[in-house]
Amino acid sequence: MNNRTDPRNDQSNTNTKKNRYNDEPPSSDNDKANSNVYHDQISNVVFHGRMPRRKTIPPPISSNMQLINSPAPSPRRLRSSDGSDDEYVEVNNNKKKKRIQKQTGHLHPDQTYPILDFNLNNNCNTTTAPHSSVPTHKVTSPAQPVHHLANPLHHHQERPQITRESTRYAQTRYPFPQFVIRFNSSNVTTKQVSEDLIEHVKLKYQKTIQLANCRTSNIARVNNEHDLLIYIKDSDSFCFLLDQSTWPTKLCNLVYTFPTSPSIQPQLSLIIKNVDLRIDLEDFIDDIKASYSHVKNVIRMKNKFQNNIKLVKIELTSPSLKEQLLNSKKIIVNHITYDIDEYLAPATVLICSRCMAIGHFKSQCKQINETCKTCGEQCVDLKLHNCSQVEKCIHCQQNHKSNALKCPVVKSYRAELTKKILDINSRSLPKPMPKNNIFKYNYTYDASNFPPLPHAQSNFNSNNPMMIKLDDLIEKMTEVKEHLATLAINNEKFEQFIQDKNQHDDLTKQQIDSLLNNDNAIKKRFSSTQFTNRKT
Repeated sequence: MNNRTDPRNDQSNTNTKKNRYNDEPPSSDNDKANSNVYHDQISNVVFHGRMPRRKTIPPPISSNMQLINSPAPSPRRLRSSDGSDDEYVEVNNNKKKKRIQKQTGHLHPDQTYPILDFNLNNNCNTTTAPHSSVPTHKVTSPAQPVHHLANPLHHHQERPQITRESTRYAQTRYPFPQFVIRFNSSNVTTKQVSEDLIEHVKLKYQKTIQLANCRTSNIARVNNEHDLLIYIKDSDSFCFLLDQSTWPTKLCNLVYTFPTSPSIQPQLSLIIKNVDLRIDLEDFIDDIKASYSHVKNVIRMKNKFQNNIKLVKIELTSPSLKEQLLNSKKIIVNHITYDIDEYLAPATVLICSRCMAIGHFKSQCKQINETCKTCGEQCVDLKLHNCSQVEKCIHCQQNHKSNALKCPVVKSYRAELTKKILDINSRSLPKPMPKNNIFKYNYTYDASNFPPLPHAQSNFNSNNPMMIKLDDLIEKMTEVKEHLATLAINNEKFEQFIQDKNQHDDLTKQQIDSLLNNDNAIKKRFSSTQFTNRKT
C-alpha cells in the first residue's frame, strides 16, 4: 500500500530535504505547487498529484453542527469517490450499514448529507455539498429497505389499551367444545335429540345435565349424513358426557356415531412443576393414570424453540379431582411429590368485527364504515365489497388477516392482557381462615385498598407551659367526669331504694289496716257474745 506524504510542506522541511539529499534538484514553492509529479527518494515512490494543504477545522458553530450519518460526527474527511484513486478499494461493512439504518431509519430515504471530497488532479480544496444537492450517498439502499417506513401512519399509531371489556371478555369466554354426533338420516330434530339425551341420563344415572344449545351443523355432508352439535353449559355435564359409554345407543330411534371427540379445555387442566427432563415420560404417564383414574392426557410442555421444559400438563375429567389437587398444591407420582398449579391458557383477545380494532365490541364501535379483515379496506357494506384477496393486516401491515392471532400486535396485546388477568387473580386469592372460626367471611383483605395513614406530626414543644396546663385541665375534667358518673350511679341507686321503701311501706300499711280490721271484728264478736250471756 502506498504511503502519502504529509501535505504540510513548509520551508523548514524543504531545507532539511535539500541538505539530506543532494541529488534532488532544488525547486521553489511555486514549482512544487504547479508540479503534478513528486518523487520520494526514501520510499522510492512517485506521486502523481499532491494533497492540498490541510485547513484548520473551524470551531463548532450553529451552521456546521449537522449530523453526518452518526450521532457523533467526526471531523475526519470521508473516503474520496474520485476515480483517480485506483489503488484504494472501498469496503462495505454490512453490520455498520445496518447500524446506520437503525439510527437514521426515521429520516426520509432520499435525504442527503454533506460530504467531503478531495480532487487530487485539480488540486482543489475541501468542499461541502449542500443539503439540497443531488444525493451521492444515501442512507438506505434497495438491498436493505427499512420496512417500517412503508406505513408512516402506522408508525405513529397509538398502542391498544387494555380495556375493561377486553378483560371481562377474556375472563368469561371459556366455552366448552361441542359434541358432534352424526346421523345417516336427516329426519331428526334438535329438540327431540336434546330431550332424549337428558331423559336417558336422568333415568339411568339419576343425574341432570345442563345443555347450552343444540343445533345443526352448517357443513354439507355426503350420503345423506346429518351432523348435530351439542353444547354443554357446565364442567360436570361436560366431564360426564366425555365418557361415550354414558350416551344412549339410539337417539330419536336412530343409530348415530361420534366423528370426533372434543378436546379438554384449560379450566380442567393442571400444571406439574419441576419434572425432570431425563425421566421416562411413558412411565410417568402410566404412574399418574394408575394413581388418578380421571387423568385423561399427560403432555410435556415446550418453549418457543420447541424444546422440552420441566412443566407437564395434565388434562382431567373430574372437576372434584381438580379442586382436590389445587387445594393440596401437590401431586404424588411414583413416591415423588411434585408441586402443582392451575393451567392458564393465553387470554382471548377481543377484536371488533366492524373496524377490526382491539379492545371493544361492535356495539361500542364509533366507526361508520366496515373494514375488510382480508385487505383492510373500508366500505359501507362488506356484502357488496369487492375484495382483492390480498391479505394485509391493518395493525402491522403484514400479509395476514387483521384478526389473525399470529399478528405481532395481537400477540403483544394478549401478553399484556394475560399479565393483567394474572395480577387480578393473584390479588383476589382468599386467605385461609382458622379452623375454629365459626363465621364464614366472604371479604378478602387487600392492602392496596387501605393505604397507611401519615404519621402524627408533633411540631409542638413538650415543655410548653400552656400545653402542660391544658393537659392538667384535661386530666381534672376527666376526674370530674368520673366523679359525676359515680354520683349519677349512686343517685340512681338511692332513687331505687326510695321506690322500694315506699312499696314496702305501702305493704306494711295494708297489713296494719288488715290487722286493725280483724281486731275490730274480734272485739265486736266478743261484745256480742257477752251480751247474749247476760240475757241468759
